[in-house]
Amino acid sequence: MTEPTRAHAWALLCEFTKTQPLRRHALSVEASMRALARRAGVGDPAELEAWGVVGMIHDFDYERFPTAADHVWRGMEILRERGWPERIVRGVGAHASYSDVVPESPLERAIVAADELSGFVGACALVRPSRSVRDLPPESVLKKMKDKAFARAVDRGELKRGAELVGLPLPELVTLVIAAQAPIADLLGVGGAPAPDLEDAPVPPEPPAP
Repeated sequence: MTEPTRAHAWALLCEFTKTQPLRRHALSVEASMRALARRAGVGDPAELEAWGVVGMIHDFDYERFPTAADHVWRGMEILRERGWPERIVRGVGAHASYSDVVPESPLERAIVAADELSGFVGACALVRPSRSVRDLPPESVLKKMKDKAFARAVDRGELKRGAELVGLPLPELVTLVIAAQAPIADLLGVGGAPAPDLEDAPVPPEPPAP
């Protein structure tokens, strides 16, 4: 395969992922990855696309293979069988702390920072009266991190590890993720109204720069 595009990534995601929450999570992580790429000084459009692609497909195999014995391993295997570039394969594997892919490149470090925090920020938005990420203060997210009963499945250690890997203070990373989600909040279901169904086609619009 030549360098994969958003269209390739969305087609793969939709082939393996039918549930709306997982599709929305993919888009939220893609937006965070693109914001992190810009923050890291990525200016080449193809490289920016690669970061977004990894964000979109990082969990593409999860619906079919949800256990740690299979998730990411099967996904990486499928990607290699289909000829996806190895750096995309490694990026997908790097987001799982239990995989054998140690995050080394900026892209691999970024997916760790983007994954859990994107989901956590969305959860924080949904418990606000507005149910919107657009008026979500970063301080509220940091406070919720200390509440172990809230979104208990989210590993707070991974949130902190992600910030360390990309060299950002956690409050700054939270601010970046909020800003990345805000332009597509309605699509993600964190804009104050129920999200529309994400169909297999057409490909959702590319998230704009925050």
